[in-house]
Amino acid sequence: MPSFTRYYNTQKELVEVSMEEIETLIRNKKNQHKIAEYVYQRLYNRFLKIFDYKGDQEGIYNKNGTKVKKNIFEEEFKNGFVQLAACSLLIETFAAFLNGENETPTRQGSNKFNQVFKYAKEKNNPLREFENSGFYKKIRCGILHQGETTGQYTVTRKSDQLLNGKEINTFLFHKALKDLLKIYRDELKNVDWVDRKWDACRMKIQHIIDNTK
Repeated sequence: MPSFTRYYNTQKELVEVSMEEIETLIRNKKNQHKIAEYVYQRLYNRFLKIFDYKGDQEGIYNKNGTKVKKNIFEEEFKNGFVQLAACSLLIETFAAFLNGENETPTRQGSNKFNQVFKYAKEKNNPLREFENSGFYKKIRCGILHQGETTGQYTVTRKSDQLLNGKEINTFLFHKALKDLLKIYRDELKNVDWVDRKWDACRMKIQHIIDNTK
């Protein structure tokens, strides 16, 4: 059976949580902190971790007639569109955890994205800027279906602002989303076991388990 999550901890030790194990864990309040961490690791490792990788090799590049030394991985392999596509996949998955849903209801994609951005607003996270922005249609659908943004939105890695007019800094977007995941993890660790957020989280986990059977 597939793992619920599989990752290396800070000691480089492999942590692998089976579906059977997570199904047992969600039955008991005493496992609250463990479950919250496993949910975070599942989402972070599947969607965001690769973009935090930093290679150490450098090369000399000719840019506009000037030779400059650059990190090879940063300069040649990182791509803002792929990063924003992964973030979009995560946002939809994150919404399912907030709502306890197995999948996004038909024609509700935009609403689900706005729920995540509203959650960001509640937590004073920078992604609050995208609430009611049309992100789902103009960014998410544009990138995933056509490989481009629409509505005059552009993607950059150079701006020092997350959102400058209709220019999105994809690395700052990634950072804000990662921070929001951490906020969600910490909230799960601290709210009451019978809180609505835990009910929704457990329901989503059970859907994940059932989908593997």
